[in-house]
Amino acid sequence: MLPKSEHTGHVTHRQKTPIITVSPPTLSDSEPLIPISRISAARAAIQQFLSMEIGAREIRITKIAPIDHGAGGWSAEAEILMPNLEVKMLGLPLTQEVLEREHYSIELEADLTIRSYGSASPDEN
Repeated sequence: MLPKSEHTGHVTHRQKTPIITVSPPTLSDSEPLIPISRISAARAAIQQFLSMEIGAREIRITKIAPIDHGAGGWSAEAEILMPNLEVKMLGLPLTQEVLEREHYSIELEADLTIRSYGSASPDEN
């Protein structure tokens, strides 16, 4: 069955919308960088540490608080998913990676270097 516009002999020509590619903006020396907040920087440092050093696949920061209003550093708690090493050591042919949930407590210095970290129980306050 023909469309109604073709029955009446009325044909409209549609123009194609041109595709325009726009390159991302580049930062020059004259443009100021957007400052990142201290808590965002601390969060990023914690996520980078847990993913790079501990091998976390997923990270959820459950608590982050400044020590002495940020001058003394930061204290944080995180829940992570990481590969189960016991299953990995068995060498079983698996179709998906087996992950286990762990809770970590992390302390950062004021310059965002890791002061201490350790496994924590989820009900620990």
